[in-house]
Amino acid sequence: MKLKQHSIAFATLIMITSATSCKKDCFDQALYDQYQVIDCIADCPGVTGCDGNFYCNECVANQHGIRVE
Repeated sequence: MKLKQHSIAFATLIMITSATSCKKDCFDQALYDQYQVIDCIADCPGVTGCDGNFYCNECVANQHGIRVE
């Protein structure tokens, strides 16, 4: 019984890792480099990056090298 539970947990972990790793590939080094010298405003309406994470605004996402969807 424990082996079956461990197998299910392991399979679930693999599926989650696979699903999230696809979104992490949206990092843009050129965008990251471009925004390192830009001061972003403090306005925080909230945006979702192409990696699925929440960022305060598009400028902040771009500072992390992430495009906004």
